[in-house]
Amino acid sequence: MKNLREMDGVSLPVHRVSTGLGEGEEEIRWTVKCPNSHHVVDLETCEGCPHLEHIQQEAAGPQRLLCHAEAFSPAPLPGEGNELLLPPQLEHTRVDELMTQDVYCVGEEMLAEELAELFATRKVSGVPVLDEDERLVGVVSRADLLRASTEEKDTPRLHPERAGATACELMNAAPVVVREGTTVPQAAAVMADANVHRVLVVSSEDRVVGVLSAMDVVRWLAALSLGDKASHTS
Repeated sequence: MKNLREMDGVSLPVHRVSTGLGEGEEEIRWTVKCPNSHHVVDLETCEGCPHLEHIQQEAAGPQRLLCHAEAFSPAPLPGEGNELLLPPQLEHTRVDELMTQDVYCVGEEMLAEELAELFATRKVSGVPVLDEDERLVGVVSRADLLRASTEEKDTPRLHPERAGATACELMNAAPVVVREGTTVPQAAAVMADANVHRVLVVSSEDRVVGVLSAMDVVRWLAALSLGDKASHTS
């Protein structure tokens, strides 16, 4: 058997999960998708793995790591119950292959005023809310705390009744989520049923590991379509 360090490695991107705690404080969790387990894990888990070769550090934090696992197994196919008659590539692609892994979250105690500023500066429509154990407990949206503008040029402002409220008090405690390993068609069905344009992807421990949007699915389908056309013309 080859020594691990003699085998070709794979370079994996490191992703950032940021959680705003209010008053300018922020916690950062670095994650990477393990090529063997096919789950998103905390980078500190990789630091104790014998297959780890190197973590590339830059001023902004860890960027990539080189992994020398003995074998990179393919992702397991989803279980029975998906009755959609789709080509295998469509039927079995998992959400963790398409989702955005760099996610910004907030803590339960972040105030409405800080949330309003967050929505304005980051141009997002909603953020996941995490408890002190970094587990998902809800989602706060712009509509939960902002008063609609009367004119197009007006910037939406914090609703007076929301002033001083915390994320925990404002959030929707039943966010639309899918589990890591869910197939893209299943996730699309969840979005359609809930009439939403994005879903949070969570691990078995209810930790946020990514976000999948309808646009992610559309881009993926477009890329597949272009690839099929290219193969038929070549």
